[in-house]
Amino acid sequence: MTQEAIQLLSEYLRINTTNPPGAEGEAAGFLEKILIHEGASCKIYTSHAGRASLKAVLPGTGEKPPLILLNHMDVVPADPSEWSFDPFGGEVKDGFVHGRGALDMKGLGILELVAFLELKRKGVDLCRDLIFLAVADEETGGAHGAQFLTDNYLEDFAGGVVINEGGFGVKGILPTKTLHMISTAEKGPCWLKLSRAGLPGHGSMPHGQNALEELVKALNRLLTVDRPLEVAPVVGEYFKNMACEWDFLAPYVEDGNPDTLVRILTETGLAAMPQLGAMLKNTISLNLLRAGESGNVIPSKAVAQLDTRLLPGQDADAFVAQVKEWLADDAVEVEKVMNFPATASPLDHPDYLTIKDALQKRFPEDVVTPSLTAGTTDSRFFRAKGMEAYGVFPVTVPMEHLKMIHGIDEKISEENLVQGAEAFTDVVLALCKAG
Repeated sequence: MTQEAIQLLSEYLRINTTNPPGAEGEAAGFLEKILIHEGASCKIYTSHAGRASLKAVLPGTGEKPPLILLNHMDVVPADPSEWSFDPFGGEVKDGFVHGRGALDMKGLGILELVAFLELKRKGVDLCRDLIFLAVADEETGGAHGAQFLTDNYLEDFAGGVVINEGGFGVKGILPTKTLHMISTAEKGPCWLKLSRAGLPGHGSMPHGQNALEELVKALNRLLTVDRPLEVAPVVGEYFKNMACEWDFLAPYVEDGNPDTLVRILTETGLAAMPQLGAMLKNTISLNLLRAGESGNVIPSKAVAQLDTRLLPGQDADAFVAQVKEWLADDAVEVEKVMNFPATASPLDHPDYLTIKDALQKRFPEDVVTPSLTAGTTDSRFFRAKGMEAYGVFPVTVPMEHLKMIHGIDEKISEENLVQGAEAFTDVVLALCKAG
């Protein structure tokens, strides 16, 4: 099983599913061929030419709702000139499998496939249908993948519980233990387009009504606002679980007061860490700024785009109203470009507790905790239809390797694939085994 995971991932990474354009059809065919060879029933969903998603099913007794092993086949672009190896070579070398998607998320997709095949080969009696679901288009919003499926084929998945990306085992956050995170919630994207009109003119004669200058001033006011920190329930639980290694969290464990946690994280400087700070506030990132066409012409219009991510429970319209206040310029128009609410699944759900218990048994010396994902995954589409979703990737990734996700020289160790295949199969077996 473990050597199989390495070989399959190597082959999978050689299929270029860069999105855009995605073109996931070849990847779906690769997975379908493996599954059909093992005797599994498959279904292909095509949303657009070349944009395919794949479902395979192992029937169970129906005692429990279906378990959906969700993964996406598309990957973000990779510029070969920036990499030290071919991003689509799938090279196995020096103990690593190299290629775009090794961590996000073809690696986890292969762990899901291996677990599915293992239960099929062993003829395990299942208390629920086990669904392997590989989808298109996650990296650019999911319109041709998970959204298409949940909008048009919900009957094929309704009532299921989803295991997806979002959770990682990370080494280097805690002093001596690996932190195994189960993603139970994710922030909601609220992308904003800001537009400011002004008076055009000759660049040699500034007149004080420059659209770009006025927008920059407003953006400076927005980005320098000291926004308050907030503690969502899942974030509070996350830090309580970390207190076994971080003694300074003891006062928060004792009183459970979110204000105590905010004070501690501020005083220790942890709130300033991007990975932790994103869990504690609505974030604003200025990613695009455009104005003018000539170096000697004062532009008549300037446009900026903000990637903002909202905590669970936040109202997008209220947040936009707050942004307008912080901009302090009524001439700046604010438009929502994309908005999905934050989503969450409960910590007391029997399947979450089973996942947590299975991981703790596999990694008894480590810390297993729920977590909040700062980014966005396809889990939101299933949660929006009333299903629960949890992010699980039971590997042990060094913290410095996380920058490879959407970055350069992405790879995963063979050791992690071996460990991950065994641990993920443990989780799936615990969730599905009858009796």
